[in-house]
Amino acid sequence: MTLAELAERSESHVGNLSRIERGLARPSLELLHRLALALDLSLTDIFSVAERKQLDSEQVALNAAFISLIEEDRQLLLDFAELLQRRSTQSLSDVSVGQDSLPANKTGTDPTENESEKTSE
Repeated sequence: MTLAELAERSESHVGNLSRIERGLARPSLELLHRLALALDLSLTDIFSVAERKQLDSEQVALNAAFISLIEEDRQLLLDFAELLQRRSTQSLSDVSVGQDSLPANKTGTDPTENESEKTSE
């Protein structure tokens, strides 16, 4: 989203948002509310980011990418993030594909070869 698009969505002016972006002006609470609505965020989201003294560059990049996505893609990204969070709290033995656990093929052979050998004996 460009600054001009954000200005239009938040009923503000590009110059005003540019001064805020460069730290030359501070937004009113009213403008913060309109910006939050324009970005599909809550004021809580905006203030929680502002409370952090330093944002790492990866977080800033992720936030910028998220804001620029269309709504469907934002939801897809949120769903993927939830999946990653669940995966990080599971033990590897609980990870499965479909309904079956992942096979542990310790011999390095194709499991179907073992089956064909058993049936030919």
